[in-house]
Amino acid sequence: MVYLMIAALMPVTKSKRSAVGALTDEVQWKSVRKHIRANLSRAMAARLPDQAPTRDQYQYAEAKLLAPAFEELEEEFRRSSFQQALEQGLFPEDAPRNWARPERRQLIVGDGTVPKAPSKAERTVTVDTTTGEIKLHRVYSAARVYYENGEEEKVAVRGTKWFFASARDDCYWRRVILSFAHVAGGAYEDEAAIAVRHFSRLKRDLPGCMGVVYDGAFRGVHRDALARLGLLVINKQHKSIRPRHLELLRPGRCRHDLWCDQGRVAERVIIDDGTSVLIPVPVTRLQHGAGASKSRWYHTLRVPCRYGPHEHRVQVGITSHSLDRKVVDPATGKPRKSDAELGFHRAEYLQQIPQLTLAHQTVYPYRSDSESVNSQFDLSLWNRRMISYGIERQKVFALAFAMSQNATSRRIHQEDGGRLWTPGQGHSARLTRDAA
Repeated sequence: MVYLMIAALMPVTKSKRSAVGALTDEVQWKSVRKHIRANLSRAMAARLPDQAPTRDQYQYAEAKLLAPAFEELEEEFRRSSFQQALEQGLFPEDAPRNWARPERRQLIVGDGTVPKAPSKAERTVTVDTTTGEIKLHRVYSAARVYYENGEEEKVAVRGTKWFFASARDDCYWRRVILSFAHVAGGAYEDEAAIAVRHFSRLKRDLPGCMGVVYDGAFRGVHRDALARLGLLVINKQHKSIRPRHLELLRPGRCRHDLWCDQGRVAERVIIDDGTSVLIPVPVTRLQHGAGASKSRWYHTLRVPCRYGPHEHRVQVGITSHSLDRKVVDPATGKPRKSDAELGFHRAEYLQQIPQLTLAHQTVYPYRSDSESVNSQFDLSLWNRRMISYGIERQKVFALAFAMSQNATSRRIHQEDGGRLWTPGQGHSARLTRDAA
């Protein structure tokens, strides 16, 4: 327990030496023993030594106690974080659900960050070409080069990558980190694949969750997997996606050439000079159909027409396969081919909430909260470099960072009197109360 407490102090003091030093004061150590006696038991408090642990003792405990028990500690952290989120009013199951305008407290935000490796050295031995001096270096072998800042402005960073998923209401510093993981890289261990696995588990544990907000690391295959679980996926459309023909709609005397563009359905219209433009078709409703094994999502379109507007429904967010439910063509009475059979990756081209819509502009800014988590993680490091060698020890530090953030959130929640968030109540309201 004490070693875990020291680990939770490390993100605050930015080093192991300072974290241990914070407990060496006699008064502080007596306070720790007092609180352990009050919250746990007298027997456990009596087992503590008269002096706080030294840095060497913590180093030994980190390698021999905390790191080997990381999976059990991580599981207990997730259980407590889920409980804390519900206690703070996040993901309420009885709250109204507006799929086009979900509340911040009903969404999970996630992102990956790459803190610098603890050592800049990439080779164990180097030779000074001027003096001939042979220098030995400690190399962190787990570090690799990652690229950040999206597709346009890639920045190479050498280190280890970490994924964090969190949620909060409109009050500052009441964020709860729900899950985290080391991103090792590779086909099944890249950032997006790990995020999908964690979001899928969070959906099972938090039924009140409506969706996730992520960056451009998500492509159609990732949106498809989460949409099938009944989650909204709000992210930006890749600029590399070009318009693609969807279908030719002929409801009567008219014809409408429908295309996929910017994550939504658009109509191709010929203008005076003979060229064509794609005009977005208004979406009147985002419909969620929850099935026994998977969910389905539809856009109800209002197609403008000189003979009167037409209502047309298009499936979005999910790429259908041959094993899915067969859709019958009302014109012929025969089953339609699935998207996979037609070679059409629908989830890549059509988003649940398209990017160029007011709904997207309202909800997507919630993703900036994940950047706040990344910034706090970087600021918790000495010189913004990981303070531990080895992935197992770094996992302990990531766990300690999440614990310290959640402890701050719990304390702020308690200072607010344990009041749950209600619409219209935010940080500004709390400042007004404090000023009064």
